[in-house]
Amino acid sequence: MAIRQSEPLVGRAAELAEFSTEEFGRRVLAETDRFRVVIAALEDGQEIPRHAPPLDMVMTIVEGIGQVMAGDQVHAVRAGDVVIVPAGQTRGLRAIGGRLVTVNVVSPPPGPGDHAGSATAWPVDEEVPDVGALILEEHAGLFPHLDHLGSLASDATTLGEGELRTRLREVLAFLRDDLLPHAREEEVSVYPAAEKVLRAVGGATRTMSIDHRFVGQMVGELSALGEGLLSSANKERIRRLLYGLQAVLQVHFTKENEVYVPLLNRLSPSERHQLHDRLSGGDGGDQNHHKES
Repeated sequence: MAIRQSEPLVGRAAELAEFSTEEFGRRVLAETDRFRVVIAALEDGQEIPRHAPPLDMVMTIVEGIGQVMAGDQVHAVRAGDVVIVPAGQTRGLRAIGGRLVTVNVVSPPPGPGDHAGSATAWPVDEEVPDVGALILEEHAGLFPHLDHLGSLASDATTLGEGELRTRLREVLAFLRDDLLPHAREEEVSVYPAAEKVLRAVGGATRTMSIDHRFVGQMVGELSALGEGLLSSANKERIRRLLYGLQAVLQVHFTKENEVYVPLLNRLSPSERHQLHDRLSGGDGGDQNHHKES
């Protein structure tokens, strides 16, 4: 019953995987009379056809995002998930949005014909909302306000006190009523959703939260300056804060648009529905988060 290999094996599954452009890749890591351990490697869009062999299987998703057929149900899976399918139950796997690597333990080892695929097609994916488009539309409404920050910054040291206070109130109204609620909502809904995908492909949203913290501090300082004595020194500080906010927010929105937003449409259908409902104003979302600008 010993494992049929002479040396121990230690390594990262994703690096041990063997991909193929013709069909999904497979590499046997270990085998006994009772079980076989296999790394399955799927390119984007590849699948292990649905089949129902008389074998027990434990599958661990180690990299990527996909869908697994377990019994009569299709489940969204990502790195870190475990799937157990008893003998005789239907199983299948497909990669979505990139490479997918799994470690499968099958007992007993499969024989000829055990991997014969079923002619039954995968269920058609349900239509789900485009969460990314919703966020990009909101960012498009916020971007013009960043120009107002730069414009006021350039004029801050030359404006009279009355006009400076008026324009500063307008800018602060945007920052307090639109921007900060936007940031708070992203912290509780968008970033946790993106993090689920990022964990599967390697990454984090912590840097984006740091941006939000600095923006909040800068808005607080700007607010305090706007209520105090508008001396020459304070006007200069206001100018620098406005320029700083403009730069930080332009970079922040660009990072979200180009890096994080595209990941959201790789969430499972139910997760996308929940996030879309919240960002649209339902399900407890901040009503100010999607105010028309």
